Amino acid sequence: MNLIEKAERIMEHYICDNCLGRQFGQLLSGYDNSHRGRVIRSLVAMSIDKEGKESMNMDMMNFTGFRFHFLEIDIHKLKAAIAGRKCHVCENIFDRLDRYAAKIENTLKKIEFKTFLIGTKLSHELNEREEQLWEHVGIDYCEPIKAEINRELGKTLEKRTRKKFSVKNPDVVILLDMASDKVELQINPIFIYGMYQKLVRGIPQTKWPDKKYKTSVEEIIAKPFMAVTKATGHKLHGFGREDIDARCLGWRPFVLELLEPKKRLEKESMLRLARKIGKQVRVKGIRFSNIAEVRMIKEAKGDKTYKALVVCDNIIKKEELKKISSLKGEIRQRTPQRVIHRRADMLRKRKVFSIKTKQKGKKSFILTVRTEGGLYIKELISGDNGRTQPSISSILQNSCKCKELDVMAVHYKG
Repeated sequence: MNLIEKAERIMEHYICDNCLGRQFGQLLSGYDNSHRGRVIRSLVAMSIDKEGKESMNMDMMNFTGFRFHFLEIDIHKLKAAIAGRKCHVCENIFDRLDRYAAKIENTLKKIEFKTFLIGTKLSHELNEREEQLWEHVGIDYCEPIKAEINRELGKTLEKRTRKKFSVKNPDVVILLDMASDKVELQINPIFIYGMYQKLVRGIPQTKWPDKKYKTSVEEIIAKPFMAVTKATGHKLHGFGREDIDARCLGWRPFVLELLEPKKRLEKESMLRLARKIGKQVRVKGIRFSNIAEVRMIKEAKGDKTYKALVVCDNIIKKEELKKISSLKGEIRQRTPQRVIHRRADMLRKRKVFSIKTKQKGKKSFILTVRTEGGLYIKELISGDNGRTQPSISSILQNSCKCKELDVMAVHYKG
């Protein structure tokens, strides 16, 4: 079937320029489907005029506005007949795009955004009519009607709002249900990367649903950003986490996710807001981020350096502390008893890379240790009733506990 034959079969019913051109959407660039359809319609009209007679298989309403040379057709009669006539496929949906765009624009007035992506839900009947046409003429060179509507509606909306259409990273995704005439907005999060220090003990990293703790690192960091963006919520994605009673004096990477923000942030305002974060938590390296970096932080591996104040039941001599250096190497840990209620009971193997000690009192010393991520330091000290082997307690033959713990460095390899 050549191009003319295919076009003639398509025009057995009245069809608009968009729907006609769309069936040849993959031929020639630089044309929209409406323009492409007009060119094809003109070509078919020339073919009809050349024959000097009306085609018995085509709806002549397709040629309203053409002045034929050899074919005698009452143009005025055609124009009168086409009044109120609807395209056999789309039922003139492209004539209503401005109305849809106005409805969307009115909905978007509630939020601030720079980029958008639009998606549409078509009626079952429209999808069915398009599929029937494809069965009749084939799908060579065609484009789906949904793709054209999304593109043309996006272009119309760009002109009305002066915002940019973006497939990769839109601020808002617009969902238009053409059957019910409803508009839904999916406001995409703002992602902010940074590194934090937690300078006090007794604060968890993330918010607790039952508010067991007054605040958290997450809430302290999020507070100034929430006030400005009017987001509905927030999440903190950290590269690991420290215990509630531990300080984090090293800089821990994180991404703060602000959910459904009504207002977007500029780089300058984001940096200004970061300076308003309280004294309990400090941040640096603030910049915009994305969901890919969230995944990277969650999946990345890295070492940690800790400093702990260790207190023993019995007096410990300086010479005995030298034995602790034998901990370098592999440590086998079962899930600690203190967290087993929320984590699977399993055996982990982690490495100690370096370890130093400095006596502080008769029954205490300072421990500085660099380990593979995921090693539980408190249990490395206590032994956790044999669930961690070897441990400082087992090596010294002395019951030892971690009195204070600080994260001194987070060696992020992202």
